[in-house]
Amino acid sequence: DLLLNKEIYLKIRQKIKYIMIDEYQDTNYIQERIAFRLSQPDYNLCVVGDEDQALYRFRGATVRNILEFPKHFDDCKIIKLEKNYRSHPKIISAYSNFINSVNWRDENKNYYRYPDKKVIPAETTESQEYPAIFCIWGADKKDEVDRIVKLVEFLKKNGTIKDYSDVAILLKSVRLNHSGHYINAFKKHNIPYFCPRARAYFENEEIKLLLACYAIIFGFYAKDLNRYEEKKYIEEGIHHLGKYLNSALKDYLRRKADQILSLREGESLNLTVSDYFYQILAYKPFSDFLKDENKARNFSIFSQLLNAFQVYYHISIVTFKNKDVIKYLLFNSFFNFLIQGGMDEYEDPDNPVPKGFVQIMTIHQSKGLEFPVVIVGSLHKIFQAQKQIDRDLTEFYPRGRFEPENRITEFDRTRHFYVAFSRAQKLLVLTTPEKPKEYFSPIWEGLEQWPYVKRELLKAQKFKSKPPFIPKKFYSLSSHINVYETCPMQYLFYREYKFQPSRAGQILFGTLVHQTIEDIHRMVLDGKKREIDEIEIEKFFEENYKSLLATGLRPLAKTPKESALKQVITYFKQNQDLLERIVETEVDVSVEKEDYIIVGKVDLLLGKDEKLEILDFKTQPRADYDDLLIEKYRKQLCLYAYIIKERYGKMPERLYIYWTSEERRKDALMELNYNEDLIQEAGLHFDNVVKKIKERKFDVKIKPDVNKVCKDCDFRFYCSMQGIIKFKGDW
Repeated sequence: DLLLNKEIYLKIRQKIKYIMIDEYQDTNYIQERIAFRLSQPDYNLCVVGDEDQALYRFRGATVRNILEFPKHFDDCKIIKLEKNYRSHPKIISAYSNFINSVNWRDENKNYYRYPDKKVIPAETTESQEYPAIFCIWGADKKDEVDRIVKLVEFLKKNGTIKDYSDVAILLKSVRLNHSGHYINAFKKHNIPYFCPRARAYFENEEIKLLLACYAIIFGFYAKDLNRYEEKKYIEEGIHHLGKYLNSALKDYLRRKADQILSLREGESLNLTVSDYFYQILAYKPFSDFLKDENKARNFSIFSQLLNAFQVYYHISIVTFKNKDVIKYLLFNSFFNFLIQGGMDEYEDPDNPVPKGFVQIMTIHQSKGLEFPVVIVGSLHKIFQAQKQIDRDLTEFYPRGRFEPENRITEFDRTRHFYVAFSRAQKLLVLTTPEKPKEYFSPIWEGLEQWPYVKRELLKAQKFKSKPPFIPKKFYSLSSHINVYETCPMQYLFYREYKFQPSRAGQILFGTLVHQTIEDIHRMVLDGKKREIDEIEIEKFFEENYKSLLATGLRPLAKTPKESALKQVITYFKQNQDLLERIVETEVDVSVEKEDYIIVGKVDLLLGKDEKLEILDFKTQPRADYDDLLIEKYRKQLCLYAYIIKERYGKMPERLYIYWTSEERRKDALMELNYNEDLIQEAGLHFDNVVKKIKERKFDVKIKPDVNKVCKDCDFRFYCSMQGIIKFKGDW
């Protein structure tokens, strides 16, 4: 704890000289305390913020922090950022009138906004004469969305906007009861839209089809379905399934349902709930859906849900004893809860505004973003502020409540819509299907209505949008580069789409060995080598095993678990001299390239007599020197060597692989030769691999070894049906 633990505080404080905090209006009391504490004694602290854009009261944030910040320091320098480089002057004038219409003082003359605050257009802001702000006042929802559709079509057809993503519709909420009429109108007129937070995941056809397949396999129909609250999703799925029910899928579903039905006392199937999912994906139409990125990402979410189900309810394989339990928990509890609560669809955190789609998002989502055209809705709805959080937190704050409770709704509503209005660069449109609330009159009154605006002037405009900033992606040597080289298809599904593996025994085994060996190294670095014995190692081992199981990994059978522990103990016994030379363990390394960042982790850095050595652990049996695997590892360690040289100023003398499954040290320890040329070659190789990934080259050109690469891969069924491999199995 930074505020209470002096040792931790000093360790972190000595590494920090300057602190900069953005969006300071959205910080809470604890965050303020941490910032002040870390900046002591010099207080080299710079904060940036705008109290007019404070939206995070619901998580304890308070505008008090930014409004009272200068009072904490004798010589606090304030720099006012008054010039707006984003919006058309008419838009700036409109939303300034809106926020200035509120009295930001209370009866005791306390200010809840900096007084005399102003926002002015920058000299460089373009200000052509055209209707930059107007409204849409529909007779009802249908009339409203019809006008919006015509507006978007007008802007796109005439080249006023280049891309549909230049338009954003901002709402208080995007749940279907708020956004559904916009979505349906865009669907009807073939206007692509993006609204991943509509909580409409289960409305997708491919997900309803999956629910129907699971209902058939586990026998959730007839009386079960009639009593089911959310039966329409399964019924619609079964209806849709009718047009896809080719003989192969039909036979599969019947066969799996019969297997479960015919289970007898004491019998079990070597199948998890997730196994059925990956087998279903091998059949049409699911195999076709996998080629569509949006549908594939929805399937990925489904795989994660099934994994959560198995972990939460402690269910591994299907048995006679649990088959009915699985059925009722899966539908009556798990899916029922998720459907009623609603779920979001996939959203790329690095690219929240994808090209080619009209954006439908919440005002919260839009914070920090800007769009050439912004359409703001929810003007006729009652705004509810999060007052309860202030009440709940008051007793924990030594300084008491800040804003008057009877003004919170007014303050928060004004800030909320100020954020919405100020997202607009070139065109701001206020829209409503009925009369807007009276508190919008400062910005609403006197506005022209679409389509009765000077359209010729608008038609002549060519709005330019800024390309979105997309940060460089990180590529890990082990979990990205190596996976792609093993199988591009595995990379696509497991790394790009993030499907959750059905069974992860090998992952558990390797991670368990690595983590326990790391615990030994940490003890040595802490000067506690003498305290390490087999009992202590077994204690580390069991703690790690328990933690890994809690993440959803499948338990190891008795023999593999004993083998994992034996590998760790054997390593400890045979490498006492090596332990004396540890410099660092689990060393994070990275290299920033022109368009990506490559990262990795050095398992162990050894040193003696000013010389460094790198050691990497592998839990499989030792490979031959001419094995292609060795060349892959050599490239990885060569890059590590280059990074270590940059960090420590010296080139590592040796590179080692330690094969922990070997019983004798001389077999376990393998030295890899390397030189400057190999390092250069490794760098070029990784550039080439990342280039292929970025170009989305995921076709399997060279058929993998089915017994090595595909045996435990969940997509072996899919690849077999696609003719990529020939896999024989009972499925």
